[in-house]
Amino acid sequence: MIELLNVSKHFGVDIHAVNDVSLTINNGDIYGIIGFSGAGKSTLVRCINLLERPDSGQVIIDGVDMMKLKPQELYKARTKIGMIFQQFNLMPSRTVLGNIAYPLKNMTREQIHSRVKDLLSLVEIPDKINAYPSELSGGQKQRVAIARALANDPNILLCDEATSALDPQTTGSILQLLKDLNKKLGLTIVVITHEMEVVKQICRKAAVMDAGKIIESGDVFEIFSNPKHQVTKNFVRTTSNLSKIETLIRDDSPMVKLKPGELMARLVYIHADVSEPLISYASRTFDIEINIILADVEIVAGAMVGGTVVIFNGPRDRINKAIEYYKSKDIRVEVIADAGITA
Repeated sequence: MIELLNVSKHFGVDIHAVNDVSLTINNGDIYGIIGFSGAGKSTLVRCINLLERPDSGQVIIDGVDMMKLKPQELYKARTKIGMIFQQFNLMPSRTVLGNIAYPLKNMTREQIHSRVKDLLSLVEIPDKINAYPSELSGGQKQRVAIARALANDPNILLCDEATSALDPQTTGSILQLLKDLNKKLGLTIVVITHEMEVVKQICRKAAVMDAGKIIESGDVFEIFSNPKHQVTKNFVRTTSNLSKIETLIRDDSPMVKLKPGELMARLVYIHADVSEPLISYASRTFDIEINIILADVEIVAGAMVGGTVVIFNGPRDRINKAIEYYKSKDIRVEVIADAGITA
């Protein structure tokens, strides 16, 4: 559905907002593009519908090279690419009906009214048709913005930080709505965000941007369970309870004081079908104590991801056998602290 080939966009001489990016997004996918502020992700998404025209490269939408289209052809192609924004961009002087009807052309008043009613039912606020934006909550405003973006029955929906201005509960409801629309309408959805939590909840695949480049991409589970680039690792840590171990160590917490011979490690699931009682099994089999300090396990893309921070206590040869057992089960073992081997 979307193919970017060696796309670059510069502002002035020194700002390379998008730098030689190639990316493929399949039809019907929910694809996340994540990056810290200034990474170039918002510029990249605007290159998809040519709101920002790339300096070089190709933007191919459903087999059509957008860069080669004449102005009238480009205008028509854009009607099939909806877009929603962080600040909703609703017109305050117009009712919900007026806002959603704005992009509708060549329709009678009755047809427009019927279409708007259908769209409001789709986004689950059918009773707000005559309300003004000032009378709506943030979540309701974003639902109106989504309805407006769907007015021309697009194939693609671009979401540029669409939940950043919303509280966590409202964010969850908007993300669920987008997932439902993806299923009902077969929409291809591109989600631009700096929040890993958003990618985790909704996306199937994702790309991580830094300094205008894509530094890592793939299945969301793979990115979360086994991040390769340091920027990606930093993102993953923002959503993981396991990162608190560094704070506990820095604060010299009694929770992480090791006795002679003990070893502290982070156990991270890197396989999608981990379901065995790994802690209790290793403790019984190798006759060692395994004390769980922190745990953070959740479902991402339908599979379990996360891990635990534990302290091993026992003879070192048995601890080493337990670690080898975990590695054989596709568990990544990262030693955090080691109190040494006792006599």
